[in-house]
Amino acid sequence: MFKSIIFSVSLFINTDVPKTSFDSDFEANFEIISSLATPEVRVIKDFIAAAKPNTYHYFSLVAGTEILSEDAKTTKWDLAFSGTTILVNGGTSGSGKGAALILEKPFDTVTEAPKDGYKTDDGSGNAIASGSGNSWYKYDMNVHAILPITGRTIVVKTAEGKFAKIEFISYYKGAPEDVPTEESKYYTFRYVLADENGKF
Repeated sequence: MFKSIIFSVSLFINTDVPKTSFDSDFEANFEIISSLATPEVRVIKDFIAAAKPNTYHYFSLVAGTEILSEDAKTTKWDLAFSGTTILVNGGTSGSGKGAALILEKPFDTVTEAPKDGYKTDDGSGNAIASGSGNSWYKYDMNVHAILPITGRTIVVKTAEGKFAKIEFISYYKGAPEDVPTEESKYYTFRYVLADENGKF
């Protein structure tokens, strides 16, 4: 898939984020991989989604790390995961500027964040909609598995109003290339943060 090298999680932790007493005991439940060919691409492997309904695991695209649930009401996080449900930090889901736009374009061809068309989480549904075929995945009845939709990219507006493009790679532990039989609710995805001009 990707020629990559694994770094320790601490390389991507934003040093501007205040330390807490939790930091010394915190062990990340995923790996961060950086592509050798395109070092600006961040690959997150095996980020665990919350298994119970209405509970979430929070992630900062800017810092590249998991955020504590006690910070759910802050702008420290950008995406929250619970099973196949993904929230953005905005609208009815958070206090930030979060929103998202689904593009029918391959990840590598998206070179700029669109100016408009973004949706936020609200009473009618989430910006990154759940359900087969609605956003990033389809449920394949032939193999009974949740599979990412090829050629579909999600552009996310972060809690602070920055932009990132995201491609979801797998929903299963270890991101298997064959029909997945491994444990589910393990997200592998890659993303790029836009520059100040919205360019990727």
